[in-house]
Amino acid sequence: MKKIIIITLMVVLMSACSFQKNTKTNLKELVLAKETQHAVIYVRKTDQDINDMVEIISNEFDAQYKRLNNLFQVSSPQKAVIHIYTDKDQFQEMIGRDTEGTYDARDKIIKVYTPNDLSRIDVRNEYTDQIVHEYVHAIIQQINQEIGDVKWLDEGTAYYASNQLEAEIKSRKYVIALVPDLSEFLESDTYFDKAGGHAYYFSGLIVQFIYEKYGEDKFNQIIREPKEMENILNKSIEDLYIEWKEYVNTLYK
Repeated sequence: MKKIIIITLMVVLMSACSFQKNTKTNLKELVLAKETQHAVIYVRKTDQDINDMVEIISNEFDAQYKRLNNLFQVSSPQKAVIHIYTDKDQFQEMIGRDTEGTYDARDKIIKVYTPNDLSRIDVRNEYTDQIVHEYVHAIIQQINQEIGDVKWLDEGTAYYASNQLEAEIKSRKYVIALVPDLSEFLESDTYFDKAGGHAYYFSGLIVQFIYEKYGEDKFNQIIREPKEMENILNKSIEDLYIEWKEYVNTLYK
């Protein structure tokens, strides 16, 4: 028994050392690009001119910072730390999955791929919104880590609060998409794997509906106690879904 315990402890220690080593290696590849009132931004070393990109990202982040903190009724005591990679393949190799952004709760760092050239307005909007999206994850994860277990609420909140949902509604991209069944939200991990962009869109619509119909205070109560949502809204999840579905059907009329 003692031998098993010793072996287990050795594995844990080796894993921890490996993680620290990787973290140090990654940090050596990053350079401090800019520090603003609300963020410290590092960029992976590159020969490209990153000045314009960093200026755009930092200005948009600082512009959205107060709105987001007010929305979630928080006051962040520390500046956000952001790591930017301008090479998508390098970023995904570092993260270990196919994504362009993440908030790493282990080290509390926003990590994103952002192209060096943000001169096109659509590209600029896409990647500034992505930084804001990941910052929303940072806020709500620090409020309550249980949110991560309710993927439609976690991703839907980030999609709504970052204004990505508003852009999708205006584009009418999903106007003919079928509204998902309640069962798909209740199994939202599977739903996101299967539906991709549709899942983000409809989850964002649920969050928008809750915020608009039930108000900021109840919305924030749900973020803090997601398991109490039915009690907070005084509504069963089934009835909430029916109300929301009617809301979605009237959006494009």
